[in-house]
Amino acid sequence: MTILKMDPEEYSVSAEYLALLLAVLSRRGVATETLLEGTRIEPGCWRNPQARITAQDFERVAIRAIELSGEPWLGWELGASMTLSSHGFLGYAAMSSATLGEALELAVKYFRTRSTLVQLETFTDGDMAVMQINELLALGELAPLIMESLFSSFHFMGEKLVPGQEVIGELRFSYPEPDYFARLRPVMPVPVYFDCAYNQMRFPVERMKYTLQFADPRLARMAADQCEQEMATIKLPPPLLGQVRRIILGGGGRFPGVEEVAGELHMSSRTLKRKLQQLGTSYQEVLDGLRKGLAVEYLTQSEKTVDEIAMTLGYSDASNFARAFRRWTARSPSDYRP
Repeated sequence: MTILKMDPEEYSVSAEYLALLLAVLSRRGVATETLLEGTRIEPGCWRNPQARITAQDFERVAIRAIELSGEPWLGWELGASMTLSSHGFLGYAAMSSATLGEALELAVKYFRTRSTLVQLETFTDGDMAVMQINELLALGELAPLIMESLFSSFHFMGEKLVPGQEVIGELRFSYPEPDYFARLRPVMPVPVYFDCAYNQMRFPVERMKYTLQFADPRLARMAADQCEQEMATIKLPPPLLGQVRRIILGGGGRFPGVEEVAGELHMSSRTLKRKLQQLGTSYQEVLDGLRKGLAVEYLTQSEKTVDEIAMTLGYSDASNFARAFRRWTARSPSDYRP
């Protein structure tokens, strides 16, 4: 992740999550001082519920934590260690909601009180409900830890809020399958897919009606009021990456060029390229990521032929698509067929 010429305070994480990460590493004998070395983080700042850690400092600590622990799957354990209180007033608001659907609505509305690295979104896709995590800047090598910790947290909190009921139906990640996942896949309670267009948690839409065992309307209102107060103090960065992705996917099978997308956003192509560079990515990387993700989803979850997929993604023939696919994944399209 590289953030250039951006206001660092726009991209931040609640210091409470840093405290959890430090605790996980402490159990492995890694000293807090070692993890914080070279950052601007004040030791003990996480005792203040309002404290925030900039994206740059959180990245340094997280990458160092993975290196020193030798455990690249750290995100799964970090998520499992989170309790409802780890999410501050948002956690209490979600916990005391009447239904799972209401809890997810609150998570989407108030998530920036916890982090402005990503943004949550919920919608339905046929008979499936979708919780999608959208990057507000290109997370790069930090993406697995953040995405896996969030989805792991959702799973374990779901077990507490709706005892005896499975909440998550499947998980989708936009990055390639990490080498370490071969060890984890046998214990995963739900199907997990990689190289997808988006990072998503999917489940049957009727589960949105699940009632939560800690439902408390009075506590829910009080916690939501506290979230509103916190929201007023936290600036949300412009959701440029999400806007670019939506415009690209809104082309009805035709993938627009950078000039057309820039025009939709009322800026020059030069300005759009510069802003994307500041977010650690480029227009071509965004376009390739979406095409790769759609291709993988079509190959693994549809009956479309390779020729049909190539046409859907805007390629003149299957051979051009296959070359691009090998460039993205180092594998052929047929390797992804179930």
